[in-house]
Amino acid sequence: MYLTRWRSASTQSTDSLEFRHGPLKSNKTGMRLAQIQPGTGNKGIAIDLIDSFVSGPGHVPYDALSYAWGNNERTKMISCNGRRLAITQNLLEALHRFREPDRVVTIWIDQICVCQERIKERNQQVQLMGKIFKRARKVIVWLGEDDEDSRAGMQLITQLLSISHHQSVSGLTPADLDIHGLPKREHRRWTALFAILRRRWFWRTWVVQEVVLNPNVQFVLGSPLNPSVSWDELERVVALLEGPIPREWQLDQSLNASELPFSRMNRIRMRHQRLITTPVTPTAPEIKYDIDTDMNMDSESGLIDDQDDDPQLLDLLLMSRSLGATDPRDKIFALLGLSQHNIDPDYSLSPETVFTQFARQTIAAVEDVKNGSSDISVRHREVRRAMILISCAGRHHQKLELPSWTPDWSVNLNSRPLVFGLGRKFNAGGDRLGPFQVKDDSSLHLCGKLLDTIRDVGKVKLNFDAGFGDSRPHRLIEQWWDEAQQIATRRIVQSPGSTMNVPAFEALRRDLSLCRHGYYVGAAGTSQNTSMFDDAGIPSEPKHSASCASRTLTLGPTRGRVVFASATGYIGLAPHGTMEGDLIFVVIGADVPFVLRPCEQGYELIGEAYVQGAMSGQVMERDDIVVQDIFLR
Repeated sequence: MYLTRWRSASTQSTDSLEFRHGPLKSNKTGMRLAQIQPGTGNKGIAIDLIDSFVSGPGHVPYDALSYAWGNNERTKMISCNGRRLAITQNLLEALHRFREPDRVVTIWIDQICVCQERIKERNQQVQLMGKIFKRARKVIVWLGEDDEDSRAGMQLITQLLSISHHQSVSGLTPADLDIHGLPKREHRRWTALFAILRRRWFWRTWVVQEVVLNPNVQFVLGSPLNPSVSWDELERVVALLEGPIPREWQLDQSLNASELPFSRMNRIRMRHQRLITTPVTPTAPEIKYDIDTDMNMDSESGLIDDQDDDPQLLDLLLMSRSLGATDPRDKIFALLGLSQHNIDPDYSLSPETVFTQFARQTIAAVEDVKNGSSDISVRHREVRRAMILISCAGRHHQKLELPSWTPDWSVNLNSRPLVFGLGRKFNAGGDRLGPFQVKDDSSLHLCGKLLDTIRDVGKVKLNFDAGFGDSRPHRLIEQWWDEAQQIATRRIVQSPGSTMNVPAFEALRRDLSLCRHGYYVGAAGTSQNTSMFDDAGIPSEPKHSASCASRTLTLGPTRGRVVFASATGYIGLAPHGTMEGDLIFVVIGADVPFVLRPCEQGYELIGEAYVQGAMSGQVMERDDIVVQDIFLR
């Protein structure tokens, strides 16, 4: 006879006391909800995890929590269904903040309600994420605990909210502060407010979907002594500081690196709310358009699909490009609930595969409409979208190992895409679209003309992270401009971009809206939104204000680009990192030329180029340059 020795609970394996997620009740609509049990003070958090459904029988009313995970280390323990569950520090703080002393709080929390270790379940729940947030009673945004003088910042928000109710006040400038009894701009309360509006939560890609789909969003920060603020209330405060948010859907508005991320999300939210209340019937543009003979595009607005009931995924990726994601795949997966697409989230795929598959689908749509669709507006839109995608790709904008024609959504754009225009339309490749197709070996087949070889190129890089806090931005702009002038005069006697009365470099300066000292002054006829935060931390200098430096380093065409001179004397702008020997290639039908680098079995795309004297179809009219096929790797 065999006897089994009995072990006390104290000697049992600790693994048996850890919480394990059971299977979902439904693979299509099943979800879990966390019910926070009553408690106060430092008493440990206890929750019950229950099964529910997004809709239909068995649906339990709930709120949804939106928060930043923090460093992702689950080092804090709570009780879940009587067992131990590890969570992050930031989530523990949120649970303490939202726990009630005398009632159960039912809430959806991704970290608890989704088994993050099961890829199949994670894929399925990400597909439901849009519906989960849309059907919540409200979305509670947890900004974190009090720090960086945040209580002073919340007090200022309350004061600004009161001012926003006055119809006569539509915006604030530093000169208006005394009139409204507000502290001077250098006061600690402004610093505290700015810190709140740039907290980690505002920089997460996931939050776009979480706050756009639900009309009831509440911001909560720190202790109960701080009042909660609704999304609409914060929108009024930000409108005072940055100016009213334009209601039209223009992607180029999102490319100001100093703009508050709240403003970018709010444009998406405003558009979504407008479309679900007043859906628009698609109409063809007034411009006569044929994909093979007349490829007119609205380069000035950057508009892709203002007529669609839902924005396309590329639109949202561009608008949210500066927002972060711990997992690069979430740059795409986090936006699926807001957009038209045919993508299934799959966390078994690498980020490189996810990004490349999306780029292939976008480019493939061009061939699809060429071969099948007779709708003029659809043709216009798909070609425009593909051209924008290519303009946001290139080694200039990549860190992951991707084909050079595939955008790397895990990093910010180093420069504002020229494809959006600078107050006027570019048409370097003419009006006819050539071959535009991804081959099985992941090379992109294009057709165009090789214009020239780069022989002299600058090295000074302008970017928004240029040491704000001293006069370095002004010094960098001065260094960049001196280098540009030296290149322009060192190699050029008579550039092809010159006219009888205007040398090429002077024409470039005027066409790109640069002042005589190299600062970007803005395209003629375009409005420049001013913000109380635009030039925060940037000093002025005798000739130029802080806002001049800020505009140059955020919206200017020289940001992230350098001046080059070609072998035959063309001058222009190329991505920082362009080297001697790189080629200037004009793709048939493209708005702007591209810088290419020869590689094995083809070329690599470096990025867009501005070439003085070659931006309006002049290269396509030259009979001395033959058309050739190329393959981008």
